[in-house]
Amino acid sequence: MSDTHTSVVGPVPGEGMDRREQVEHAIASINAHDAAGAAATYAPDAVVYTAASPEPVRGRAAIQQDFQQWITAMPDMKLEIEEVAIDGPTAAMRLLFVGTHTGPLTTPLGVVEPSGRRVSVPMAVFNRHDESGTTEVEHRYLDMMSMAQQLGIV
Repeated sequence: MSDTHTSVVGPVPGEGMDRREQVEHAIASINAHDAAGAAATYAPDAVVYTAASPEPVRGRAAIQQDFQQWITAMPDMKLEIEEVAIDGPTAAMRLLFVGTHTGPLTTPLGVVEPSGRRVSVPMAVFNRHDESGTTEVEHRYLDMMSMAQQLGIV
């Protein structure tokens, strides 16, 4: 018998996995440039707070769009896991965001045209999952000043 749990609409993201596996699965989806797969690891009404957006990103569709914007701006982007700490439903991650800016990057100040520059930016993510194993609240801290400097914006 499989340990994959299903709902009436198919597999439930995160079910049957421990919290560390859930985190690694979500990051693997991002690194595979699968915006829909990454967004599926979030609850339908999840909220993401990020320095890259002036307002919280609300809902799975908006989270998918946010991931897709980063993938479009940096098609080779990767999140490198440096450290993960798990405490019950909460995960704290120290990551390195790396990529080459070859597409338009949407920022709170407008669109930044491709620079061709490579970035390597520290990032911290704190999230909490719900009882179904999907992320319900996330806080992302990305060193936007370092990114702007590496892209030649400032």
